[in-house]
Amino acid sequence: MDSDERFEDPIASALLSDSHYEQLRIRRFSLFKQSLPRKLAWQSLILAALTMVLPLAMTLPASTRALFPDGDPLWAAPKILLLGAYAGAIETVAALGLVYVGYRRLTRGGALSEREARQLLNIEDVASMISLVTGLFAVVAVNGFFLLGHGGKPAMSMFLAAGGNNPFAGTPIPVPVFGVAVTAGVLSILVFAASRVFDRLLPV
Repeated sequence: MDSDERFEDPIASALLSDSHYEQLRIRRFSLFKQSLPRKLAWQSLILAALTMVLPLAMTLPASTRALFPDGDPLWAAPKILLLGAYAGAIETVAALGLVYVGYRRLTRGGALSEREARQLLNIEDVASMISLVTGLFAVVAVNGFFLLGHGGKPAMSMFLAAGGNNPFAGTPIPVPVFGVAVTAGVLSILVFAASRVFDRLLPV
């Protein structure tokens, strides 16, 4: 194998390829230049992080458990879990968007027109932004409140005294910790599987 083959420039290869998608992807500005399979893998990790709310809830001290409806962290529907459900929905919709882009690339291949390629890249950019920025911050916030709960009565008293509302108060919307965590775990596995499939089938 000669040096040209070992050190092939991926940017030059994309610019010289027959794929409108690859040419536009290299030329256009984007905060997330990573490959589609890698973006899906990151979404899988974010969903996996959301599942951590289950062990965090299970190990809360008694003083924090008392802040949940009926004192049951696993099956209550606390306000903060609305944000968790929102994060899971964001990641799911974004993953479906990326899967659609990957499917179109596989089925159309080099036949994608420049207009179609630009539309797919727009979808990919929006899906990446809402999942890797908005969704990530939502998951961090949810886990952060449950970590705060592990500080027990002193930490929660300081938070409430500072003007914060009880994040573990009940809501009529059925989003229990157990349901959100299990759903996020299943989705994480499915999204990771999709990332591996596209990693094998899509051109580099």
